[in-house]
Formats: sequence, C-alpha cells, structure tokens
Amino acid sequence: MTDMVGSVTEILLAISMIILLAGILRYTFGRGPQGALPDENGDLGLLETVAVVPTREAADVLVAKLAREKVRVTVSKGVDGWRLLAFPSDADDARLVLHDL
Repeated sequence: MTDMVGSVTEILLAISMIILLAGILRYTFGRGPQGALPDENGDLGLLETVAVVPTREAADVLVAKLAREKVRVTVSKGVDGWRLLAFPSDADDARLVLHDL
C-alpha cells in the first residue's frame, strides 16, 4: 500500500490547481459572444440591411426566395422587426430579387 499514486495532500493540491485554472479560463474567455452592435442604419458590421419584415415567418419566406436565387442572407431580430442582412457583394442582388416580389 506504500505505492500509492500520491498522498492526500498532493491530490487535493492537484484538484485545487485544476479548479484555479478553470476559474482563470472562465474569467478570461467565458464572457460569451459579444456580437456586433448595429449602426444608425441598423447594419451589423459588414452586413447591410436589405429588408425589414414584422415576423420571423415572413423573414423565412424571403430567405427561402433569396436562396432559390442563390443570394445569401441572414436574419437578425431588431427593434423594428426582423432584418434580412447580406454582405455588400450580395446586397444589390438581394434588393433586386426582393423588389421583384
């Protein structure tokens, strides 16, 4: 029985070091996603708002229509409704497809 892995003190020290390391990592990286804040036009970072609709269902219908036309957009909830956002390279195509509805 003298060939134990470590004494009780060594085991407790190792556990406390792991807890300390976990606490430091959580403090450093555990803030969660911060996300981009919209500017005065409602655009998020590189994304431009191409449409605003009142319900998520309406946004999903428009996203499906744009996807059929090979235009990529994403949806974000804003204070004035659901925003369809596109990169600048896709924004004009998205507006053109949505204008034809």
